[in-house]
Amino acid sequence: MGIAKEGRVVVYVNDKRIELRCTPNKLKELAAGVAATMFGLSEIVDLSVNGNNARIVAKKSEKSEKKKQEFKVSISELKNKLKVLDIEEYRKTRGYHVSAIVKGDKIISLSYDVSRHACLAKAVGSTILEKKSLEKSYIVFSGRISSSIVEMCDKAGLSLIVSKAAIFDSAIELCIKLGVTAVSFASGVVVGSNVLMDIQHD
Repeated sequence: MGIAKEGRVVVYVNDKRIELRCTPNKLKELAAGVAATMFGLSEIVDLSVNGNNARIVAKKSEKSEKKKQEFKVSISELKNKLKVLDIEEYRKTRGYHVSAIVKGDKIISLSYDVSRHACLAKAVGSTILEKKSLEKSYIVFSGRISSSIVEMCDKAGLSLIVSKAAIFDSAIELCIKLGVTAVSFASGVVVGSNVLMDIQHD
């Protein structure tokens, strides 16, 4: 059994300093994702990494992704997509969160981290650096859905969050307020309108 890696990482987004305890890899992806999920900034002007420090200058994109996108995904399809979370790094350590951004039948990014927030940010940042559109895509996530996770997804333009873990009451309230759809298989909860109820929850 391996041990999951955690370290101190500092991300500078324009004039803001953010210190994180997370897995110190894919720092460019992390920085791009922090800019998008915390500040809604997805157009990168400059990006550099020095050791465990990452600096990004970013601004709002003129072609910002539309939020509250109207598309439908069935519960059975979402449940099947949870399989992508069972990656080798998790099996070896049991210490990482995993997140994948899905578009249609394709996984357009896959990330892991000891921090669920950093894990989500890396997945988003990877799509930004690879210039992939988030339109009509959603995130499959191993971590609990908290209000901060909902807020991060909304900032990035992701309108559907799917998790094998639990959802908090505060997250349900924020989903309703922001128009974000969330599916928690652990809690047996579906909030929002982007899901087709084709099967019963276990």
